[in-house]
Amino acid sequence: MLNQETMLQRLDLERIGQCINQRYGLEFCHRQLDLLGEAVEKRCKANGSCTLAQYQDLLQREEESLQLIQLLAVHETYFFREAAQFDVMRQHVMQRIAQEKERPLLRFLSAGCSTGEEAYSIAMALLDIAGVGAEWDFEVIGVDVDPAAIRKAQLGNYGPYSFRGCSMALRSRYFKPLGSDRFVINETIKEKVRFEVLNLFEPDYPEWLKKIDVVFYRNVSIYFSKLQRAQLFNRLSGLLASAGCLFVSCTETLYHDTQQMELVNSGDVFYYRKKDATKLSPAKEKEALRARPCRTRPKRPEESVKWISKPLLPERHEAVKRIERLHADPLATVLEMLKDKQYDEAIASLDRWISCEPLCTKAYTLKANVLLNRQCIEEAEELCHTVLVMDVFCLEAYLLLGMAAKIAGKCEEAIQRFKKAVYVSPECWLAHFFLAQLYQLRKEDAYARREYQVVMRILEQGGFAEHGLSFFLLAVQLDDLIRLCRHQIDGLRE
Repeated sequence: MLNQETMLQRLDLERIGQCINQRYGLEFCHRQLDLLGEAVEKRCKANGSCTLAQYQDLLQREEESLQLIQLLAVHETYFFREAAQFDVMRQHVMQRIAQEKERPLLRFLSAGCSTGEEAYSIAMALLDIAGVGAEWDFEVIGVDVDPAAIRKAQLGNYGPYSFRGCSMALRSRYFKPLGSDRFVINETIKEKVRFEVLNLFEPDYPEWLKKIDVVFYRNVSIYFSKLQRAQLFNRLSGLLASAGCLFVSCTETLYHDTQQMELVNSGDVFYYRKKDATKLSPAKEKEALRARPCRTRPKRPEESVKWISKPLLPERHEAVKRIERLHADPLATVLEMLKDKQYDEAIASLDRWISCEPLCTKAYTLKANVLLNRQCIEEAEELCHTVLVMDVFCLEAYLLLGMAAKIAGKCEEAIQRFKKAVYVSPECWLAHFFLAQLYQLRKEDAYARREYQVVMRILEQGGFAEHGLSFFLLAVQLDDLIRLCRHQIDGLRE
């Protein structure tokens, strides 16, 4: 039990957390207060070992709040991080946007640009496109709340750790050696990129931040609350010009239910695209649907499976009752079998369900789930691929494919599958948890730590049930799972 002094200190720390949250959007709840406490302790020592109460007064000064933010911000970045997104921007997005304008000047925003690697990566990717400078031109704006990070970005001076995502050829082309293991970006790139200090939670954005064609908003919102993520996502969406696109990191949890944007799948990458304002309204769409030629109505399950109405033998009475329940509520019936570990019966029922409703993706994914639990990996994968043909945004299919790849020891493939699961459903903590484990296995500690932090935040905000699987018997309790994540984070930090 906490003593009175400890409780008062925790209350002071919570007030400091609320102050930071209101000003910068960072949320510190439950165990995340420990992270805030470590940063505040360092700043208290730097300010002459002041008390928490005294530090609250110091925090009213913007200079001090920014010093604290520097300790809390995660500046884990490098050139061409998540390179597939830059490929999609180059090969698909640019063509669509450029067609919308006559000799356009395209504008790109790196929101939360940190020390500038992302903004410069955008410029380098664009300079490789044919026609740049003649048929169209561009500018990249990088913004971040941390003035120290912006100063580093403006210098463009980087060490070898920043180049772990790009080739030696690209480094030689766009950078000049500067002393021992340091490289400075050349002027061709620098003149295309500008950096500004900006708090994304400012009530009003400057005019130069309007009419953006592409926004990169990645690895920024890990500590934001769900409401703040929603608000910021919609604000950034509102900055986009017509045909504009927004890229988010697969490791982030964002607010996806927006009227302004639609989720697009391009190969291995998901991104958001501004909806066409000329599209039909819901009322007009209904009129158009009514005007379409009528198609033959598919048969109902009870019309297709005529053997149900045949005379029943007494010894088959229980089996038939289960079949009848299958048609009344197929999911509940199969889950009942699975909980009783009646896997053969469950698969037989799922086969009947699929024969009745061949486009029911839930039946396929549930069968794949059962097969995966029985180590029938190839069969499970085949069913999941069938589902993705019908529904490219099926969360359960991506989760199961990721789990299959993980079981088979295909680490890179598993990571890509779980990333897609996160794009489809950012609140799926199970995908984040598997990503954390895989990054930890690959010794990518910064990524693993971030993923465990995401899992903790989702669980602490009540998302325990949002694992994404129809059948998932979780042996661990919520508190134990959070404790496990905290233990892993502490170990990775050490």
